[in-house]
Amino acid sequence: MNLKTKLHIALVGLPGCGKSTIGRYLAKRWSIPFVDVDVVIEERIACSIREFFAKEGESQFREVEREVLAELLSRSEKMVVATGGGAVLKAENRQQLIQNARVIYLSASPHDIARRLQRDTQRPLLQVSNPLQRLLDLHAARDPFYREVADFVVSGSGLSATQVAQRVAMQVELGQHG
Repeated sequence: MNLKTKLHIALVGLPGCGKSTIGRYLAKRWSIPFVDVDVVIEERIACSIREFFAKEGESQFREVEREVLAELLSRSEKMVVATGGGAVLKAENRQQLIQNARVIYLSASPHDIARRLQRDTQRPLLQVSNPLQRLLDLHAARDPFYREVADFVVSGSGLSATQVAQRVAMQVELGQHG
């Protein structure tokens, strides 16, 4: 499918890389809706993702995530979609992203993310004794999947969220690969 004909803009990357913050910026810039997959999931399951993880487990969460992502990407109205950090783990999700969105991988150093999220208690996968090691492990496991679906890779290392968002906007608007 031609890059220009893809309707949605989807952001992928590790938990805490800035998908929601940058997604809101892009949606405002382009005057289109912003949707955070995790927010839609929490509305659907009527509790926090952290609670759902504890009660139902990760595999059940991933199934709800798959349903929500497929529904969002099938909509006819163009939007910016912030995916959950693990959305790329399911092959069906990767296929949906490749077919229906221009995908931007927000690449960020696990060390930078760990520093930024020191006090975060909402991300279930990071509620461990060594969040940095968990982020390093997640990066090792997920980076190939993020790259597989990405039309663009934008590094956020050493940049503010606004600077990253401006880089993403330029990439998308110019239609360059990189």
